[in-house]
Amino acid sequence: MLTGHQVIKYVGSVAKRGRPSIRTFAAAVGVALTFIGPGRALSATPDPVVLLLEGQRREIQPSVHGDAELLPLDAVIAGLGVTVHNDAAAGAVTLTYQRREASFYSKKSLASVGGELRLLSSPALLESGQWLVPVDSVPRVLGPLLGKRSEWRAGSRVLTLGDVPVPHVGVTTFVSGDLVRVVVEASEKVPFHVVQQEGRVVVSIPRDVVEVAFQQERLTGGIVDLVQYEGGRDNILNVTLGRRFQQMKAFEQDGPPRLVLEFQAAPTSAKAVKEAATTPAPKAPAGAEAPRQRTIVIDPGHGGDDTGAKGVGGTLEKDVALSIARKLRTALTNALGYQVFLTRDKDEDLPLDERTAVANNYKADLFLSIHANASRSHGATGSEVYFLSYQASDEESRRMAMNEGANAAPAAGTEASQGGADLALILWDMAQAEHLEESSALASRIQEELTSATGVGQRGVKQAPFRVLVGAAMPAALVEIAFISNPEEEKLLSSDVFQGKVVGAIVKGISRYDGELGRRAESLGGARIRSASP
Repeated sequence: MLTGHQVIKYVGSVAKRGRPSIRTFAAAVGVALTFIGPGRALSATPDPVVLLLEGQRREIQPSVHGDAELLPLDAVIAGLGVTVHNDAAAGAVTLTYQRREASFYSKKSLASVGGELRLLSSPALLESGQWLVPVDSVPRVLGPLLGKRSEWRAGSRVLTLGDVPVPHVGVTTFVSGDLVRVVVEASEKVPFHVVQQEGRVVVSIPRDVVEVAFQQERLTGGIVDLVQYEGGRDNILNVTLGRRFQQMKAFEQDGPPRLVLEFQAAPTSAKAVKEAATTPAPKAPAGAEAPRQRTIVIDPGHGGDDTGAKGVGGTLEKDVALSIARKLRTALTNALGYQVFLTRDKDEDLPLDERTAVANNYKADLFLSIHANASRSHGATGSEVYFLSYQASDEESRRMAMNEGANAAPAAGTEASQGGADLALILWDMAQAEHLEESSALASRIQEELTSATGVGQRGVKQAPFRVLVGAAMPAALVEIAFISNPEEEKLLSSDVFQGKVVGAIVKGISRYDGELGRRAESLGGARIRSASP
């Protein structure tokens, strides 16, 4: 097994031989990644993966190779109009769809989409003429190739491609005297199954995929102790009963569709009720590890003499970024219980490299940099979210990365990136390599929620060599809220109402990301997943 130092040395040696081609660099990193760390064995017979398309549902049986689950590529793309070209001699397969191309390479942990490299969770394989690809990496390749939304939900073992309708489910609780009410409300009609067991009530929602905006809540009063969403294939909501519980009744209502659970307390004295209401929530068993409070560092872009972009009405990017970051700190603390730090809490200069250093020092789980966009065209509009890559998604993304920092990472292909700078780019990218999948997922969730909540339109999730993201030892993303150079969006950016919508969208995006992260951990046998700390 190679050590991390040996991997960096090996890939660096490839770069020093002259500017490597994409194929050469892909092969070098692919070979290196193949030898990083021992894997965890999975079950030899995993459950089928449900593939949801627009109006279609398929079940595909994956195969297990080491610690990875792989899907037969032909079963995934069947009927989608994708052209397949096999190059057996090169050990590669190229997929073509509407002039877009994507390639997998046998025994390599990298794929190419439109010339951009994408890190896979495990190598693709060519066995007996059949291509096998890691299930959790399918969205990173087929999504951009098809120009469709794609997502892997490990907890429910569902892979989506395209505009698949997903019911949204919320959970609210009410505690009043001898009664606790738990309301499970859905955006559309879904089946609810309720089973009362000893010490708990289990609610399942047997749909392939639902979006649940709830994690857990502890209640006082002794009737219900804990309401917790556990997920899984049946989308389980678990209600832990307290010592005062006597009986429950459940009924469904329409407009909107919802399940109402009412938990009644046993008759008791006024003194006992008072004692129960003031009793702290149950503690974890002796010796059990207490859940660690998650930490996020929010970076308000620019500051001090670096004003960032300026709107035609005089609004400064640095002021908008700080205002939104402060509101976001409060919302994340109140809504998700995060421990939140700002890289700057006032109008001051702060070097780009020090911003991620703050996140690393706090051993943050997430790093988010807040900005407002700008363009020479006053008609440019919409939000976009970036994660780090040494190659930009397009020329506009490369320009954005340069504009957001005078000492931004030099773009691949420029004279500044030759020689030693080329190796620096590789090492920067590798510093984020293990977080690439999570950074992409975080950026995607935030972008989706911004699009839904703000109404300013969306420009998608992109990659670029933003210097402010370089060196972050955790999943990281940079959010361009809207175009301050657009007079209409400048007015929105200065509005408390719009800023509130932005904050709400980001909180919801992070909540979705957290929920999916927890379900992925559960699907791996409860293994604890968290970002590496320096």
